[in-house]
Amino acid sequence: MSRWFPSSLGARLGFLSAVVLVAGVAVLQGYLEGRVGWDVRVGSVALGGLTRQQAVNRLQQGLAQSSLLSAQFQTPRGAHTMGLDQLGLSIDVAATVRAAENAGRTAPIGGLSLWVMPGAQVAPVVRVDTAKFQSGLEALSAAVAKPARDARLGLRGRRVVVTPSREGSDIDTVALERAVLASLARWQPYLGPVPMSVVAPHIDTATAQQRAAQARVYFERPLTLRYRSRSIVLSAEQMAAMLTVNAGNDAGEPPLTFDNITARGVLHKLFAFVEVPVRDATVRISGGAVTVVPSRSGIELDMPRLLGDMDAVVASNGLRVVYVALRVVQPALTTADVQEMGLSALGSQFSTFFDPSNIARATNIAQAAKIVDGTIVRPGEVFSLNAVLGPRTVNRGFDYAPVIAGDGVLRLGVGGGICQYATTLFNAVFFAGLPVVERHAHSLYIDHYPIGRDATVAWGGPDFKFKNDTGRPLMIRSWTSNGVLTVVVVGKTGRTVSFTTSSFYDVRAPRTSKDHPRVIYDSDLSAGIVRWEKGWAGRSVKVVRTVRQGGAILFTDTFVSVYQPADWIKRIGTR
Repeated sequence: MSRWFPSSLGARLGFLSAVVLVAGVAVLQGYLEGRVGWDVRVGSVALGGLTRQQAVNRLQQGLAQSSLLSAQFQTPRGAHTMGLDQLGLSIDVAATVRAAENAGRTAPIGGLSLWVMPGAQVAPVVRVDTAKFQSGLEALSAAVAKPARDARLGLRGRRVVVTPSREGSDIDTVALERAVLASLARWQPYLGPVPMSVVAPHIDTATAQQRAAQARVYFERPLTLRYRSRSIVLSAEQMAAMLTVNAGNDAGEPPLTFDNITARGVLHKLFAFVEVPVRDATVRISGGAVTVVPSRSGIELDMPRLLGDMDAVVASNGLRVVYVALRVVQPALTTADVQEMGLSALGSQFSTFFDPSNIARATNIAQAAKIVDGTIVRPGEVFSLNAVLGPRTVNRGFDYAPVIAGDGVLRLGVGGGICQYATTLFNAVFFAGLPVVERHAHSLYIDHYPIGRDATVAWGGPDFKFKNDTGRPLMIRSWTSNGVLTVVVVGKTGRTVSFTTSSFYDVRAPRTSKDHPRVIYDSDLSAGIVRWEKGWAGRSVKVVRTVRQGGAILFTDTFVSVYQPADWIKRIGTR
């Protein structure tokens, strides 16, 4: 029998030690399989000996307890703190734990990796959303960036002056990203300055000074504008009042220009004796009769050519005379167009009344009528009142007036009164026999509108729409006069309309009473002023319309209006 066991005691002890060591290593390797190696850390978070899920939980807890998830940037305006998520930066916990698992291990051998070295410091894995990083820096840029200033030309009377350029500065995004990532790799929040880079102006002082010298020739001699036998001479002072520096590119050609709104206005006044305004054909409604107002061609300055010639002449050393050219302007809608469209017959007409002493509301109604007036609805086209009116803003001519707010209370809003226009238009369309595509009743019953035939609109919300299915164009005329709003659908539809209106049903009492009113503190009323608003019962009503053509029923439609109860309201002024 062969002998493999060592004979001497020393050899035997050595052999046993080796066996124990190998067995211990094997046990240790088995234990660490699927775990993080001994003494492995991510920053200050110890993960050694933990399973993957335990390591994920420990790292998430460590992150939550640290200040690592925010960065503090020092700016001239003080410290600016931002969360990493605002910068599009995030620590990938799962990927970081995987990196910790691989720390101190060999490459996989036979599907297994062996742990060979204790202790390792692992940097967190950081993900960067580039687009979010750039957008996140916008707020920071506002605090630290200094825009470059281009050199500019200016006019002081006849003198051309130069405002010098100035370098600017902006965030060096690459350097900042690297600095933040380097700090995170050390498991430290970024606390430091914002790396900056120099931003050069597009137009420097030397370039602007060169162009200023060229611009001074503009004022050396007068400029003559000649139309036939008539001449108008512009002095240097007059030209200085009409010229502007080329916007956006002061170093461009030419340095000064007449191509601006001021010069256009002056030229129109100087040559008003020759210009004739163009006039589109339209229709006039009087006593239920339709009269076609004929179109007229216009004559106006050929402004692009005139301004270009003036710019070229004053920038040269040649003869300073510009011959003024005119052009004929054709109407967008001719008399023949109106006659061909068949817009010489009345489709329907409807009027409602308003209080002209309520200036703001009357202004809004008149502005709506003005905007829609003359609109042509082509065959097959769906008319949208919101699309035609556009946003109700002060700079578009609308004013603050009471509107029904979402809580069922009258409050001031821009465009209050537009719904009266929508209601009047709806009724004109109703009696013209045109299909209504969209219509919404008011949330509250309004007794001075036809029962069940009101319409409400709001920008970005409810709309009023109808379709022209007649096969011929229609025109909408609308105007206000002495507290009367009139809307007319022009164009023969050949339809007759009949309708029925139900009695009110589903009548519901107000939720409040005069003894127990809803109290509203109103900042639009002066302090000490108290106003009462009577409550109304909620109710519903149904209107059924029948449209006939040639004696046959073309279609029948139903309009259901559900009005909510109106609270008794006690308004107390607080202004």
